[in-house]
Amino acid sequence: MRKMISSIVLLALVSSMIFSSIPVSVYADSQSDSIIRIASQARDQVKIQLSKVDMTPEIKEKFELGSEQIELLIEAAKNEDDTATKQHFLSAMKIFNDIIQQISERTSASESALSNLPITVDTSRIANELDRLERYVNQLKRIAINNEFGLDSSKCDGLIAQARNDLRDGNSDSAISTIQEIKQSITELNQILKEKTREYATDRAKTLAGKHLEDLDRLIEEAEEMEVSDDTIDRLLEARKNLNSLSDASVEQIINEVKRIMSIKQDFEKSRVDRIESRYQDLESKIDRLSSYSSDIPELDKAKTMYSELRDLVSAGSYNEAIRLLNSLNNLLNEIQNSINDKEEVAAAAEERQISSLSDSKKDRIKIKIQRLELNMNQLEEKVEDNAASKRWLNNAFSLLEDAKNQVDNSPDYALKTIMKIQEIIKRINTMQ
Repeated sequence: MRKMISSIVLLALVSSMIFSSIPVSVYADSQSDSIIRIASQARDQVKIQLSKVDMTPEIKEKFELGSEQIELLIEAAKNEDDTATKQHFLSAMKIFNDIIQQISERTSASESALSNLPITVDTSRIANELDRLERYVNQLKRIAINNEFGLDSSKCDGLIAQARNDLRDGNSDSAISTIQEIKQSITELNQILKEKTREYATDRAKTLAGKHLEDLDRLIEEAEEMEVSDDTIDRLLEARKNLNSLSDASVEQIINEVKRIMSIKQDFEKSRVDRIESRYQDLESKIDRLSSYSSDIPELDKAKTMYSELRDLVSAGSYNEAIRLLNSLNNLLNEIQNSINDKEEVAAAAEERQISSLSDSKKDRIKIKIQRLELNMNQLEEKVEDNAASKRWLNNAFSLLEDAKNQVDNSPDYALKTIMKIQEIIKRINTMQ
């Protein structure tokens, strides 16, 4: 017995050192396994000792309560809840120490019964039993307070006071009878506390699930904005659907689903970073291409400033802000490109009017337009070399240009319509760059 008590005291001393000398951040990162191991060892030692004595229902309930505190400790450590981890650890250690003290008192009472008078032994035993029961009730109260549970112990408190009065008045039989009522009341308090503990664990799990649901909604929205693969979006949608369906599931089922979602989120985060890097490089190419235009573009300076801010956000890993700025910059660059296209169309119309004043031949004007289109398309072909979609559109434009050449003499109106189609294709290709 002394050896086992010494082990428990040593464990309590270790726990005290851990919580008094190690910073919270270090505890959260590196001490969780040690704390769980200490509490588990204490439970195992108490269990071994209990196997050697007659275990009363009260001691059994107390041992189960301590075991439940260890389970809550493990869950709190998984969720990185430092405050809850500390509370559940200290509660478990206090319960196991009380069990050891109770066993020790019972053993001492049995030994002293051999040498003391019956009336003295009985009174001392009753007083010790009342002290022990009162300590246990106080412990239940502390657990309830630490976890913000509502626990009405007024009945039990009143019975303890009544038993002490009976003992002072010399009415040992009445005190013994009241002790049985106290034990029954404690059993009821234990059941209430167990139920509240289960409700608490379920509520915590559901709160955790709700947080991950909000994260999933945000990730799905980001995935759609960034045009990630359908497979990735489908995985996120399926995860949200599964988590929504667990409203009546057990704590273990909810935690297992949350773990699976965390894995999906990690995969998405990596995919999101790769996608941001890719779009970031595309925008850089767009800015370089727009900078090559000879005409002055005031908005381009603003775009370059936004690009510099975007580069800083990407370097700092601020991807949520980077996504918002990336979309805004992309819209601005598209507006600049459309503005350039409009100016080019106006210039082309002015040039066409000038050509019209020099020649009355409609066919000649169309042929000159075809020549200019062909020159522009040849220049554009070098720019879209690495863009498969743009190359397909440009090949289609070249095919239409050949049709226009063949039709200009026999059907100039048809050739002119074909030229307009080519101009629309070129405008679209410029937007895609």
